[in-house]
Amino acid sequence: MPQTQHTLQSQRSADYRRRFRQLLRSIHRGQGLLRGASWTGMIDVVFNLLIFFVVITTATQREGVLPGDLPAQSWNQTATDVPALPIRVNIYAGKSFDDCQLELLGSDQRPGSFRQLYEILLSMHISKAGLYEPDNPVVLSLGTGVSVDQMVKTYNAVVLAGFTNIQFTRSR
Repeated sequence: MPQTQHTLQSQRSADYRRRFRQLLRSIHRGQGLLRGASWTGMIDVVFNLLIFFVVITTATQREGVLPGDLPAQSWNQTATDVPALPIRVNIYAGKSFDDCQLELLGSDQRPGSFRQLYEILLSMHISKAGLYEPDNPVVLSLGTGVSVDQMVKTYNAVVLAGFTNIQFTRSR
């Protein structure tokens, strides 16, 4: 009886060795475990990930002419009194991200773009025979829905026109 168990075990081990050799030969011939596997899906996923990461990593946008010096006052100190005749610019959000409406209070001109706002403010500056000094306050009143980009473009137009005392308020 023990001899038959030994012969059965030797037959099983010979069978396992034969199957293992067949497996190695099929792998060597390219008929391995991945026979019929398509790499197209994997390549598509890799290219989609590549495109995704290229799109979401955009180049940094220029900040325009924002000065980098912070005021010496702390936020809880009272601000200086605003002179009697500040220049007031109202900014209202439009229907799209790039669309906004600008209103210059006290002037009959209505700027249609940031460039026109700059030109009107430049003509109001004392260096261009206007009535306003560079430190005359310019109050930018932001309406609801005004984006940061629109606020910065308005601020840049005021700074480029030569005004240095710029304040922000929220319109209701």
